[in-house]
Amino acid sequence: MTDIQWEQRAIALAGLVQAIHLAINGAHTGMMSQDSLEQSVRSVFVQSPDSILEVYGGTRGIRLGMNVLSEMLSGNRQNEHADLLRYCLAVMALERLLRRKPGVLTELGQGIDQIGARYADIDDECLAALANLYQQTISHLEPRIRISGRRNHLENGAVIHRIRALLMAAIRAAVLWHQVGGRRWQLLLSRGAMQRALGHLS
Repeated sequence: MTDIQWEQRAIALAGLVQAIHLAINGAHTGMMSQDSLEQSVRSVFVQSPDSILEVYGGTRGIRLGMNVLSEMLSGNRQNEHADLLRYCLAVMALERLLRRKPGVLTELGQGIDQIGARYADIDDECLAALANLYQQTISHLEPRIRISGRRNHLENGAVIHRIRALLMAAIRAAVLWHQVGGRRWQLLLSRGAMQRALGHLS
């Protein structure tokens, strides 16, 4: 495998990690980086990029995800990132399931196109529309992804919209991960190659 292939996988994985990291923070604290949120959610609307970096507007769009992924691969703060890894693996499993559901994929694609045409910015209305699309499609698939957190935040409509929109972004990243040859076993057996790729991107 070439360095470029590993860099592509690192980008996709950083995108996935960033989206899930933000969702977890929102569920536990009610807060998340607005800039990182917008960069992650914007990736949902980039359906035919010329390069994988175009999905995130360059490495700046996944800087948070790259930093957290670097910590995960190095084994630092391992206990803290256990839930993050579990959710990432769950999203990868959900993406595999989606590949076998062409009807859901078509509905998702059409819904994303409609939302993208309606909203120029990643604002509250756009997030609510994406959350609604997620609820109408992906949330019906089993096993469902349930982000745990503090009850008062998980009962806040705005926070829920952000979490569901971020789960859409996480699935987008998982699609990219698979398209560039990413596989679950690489998370365990190819950490060194992934770390080197992150270093080249930094």
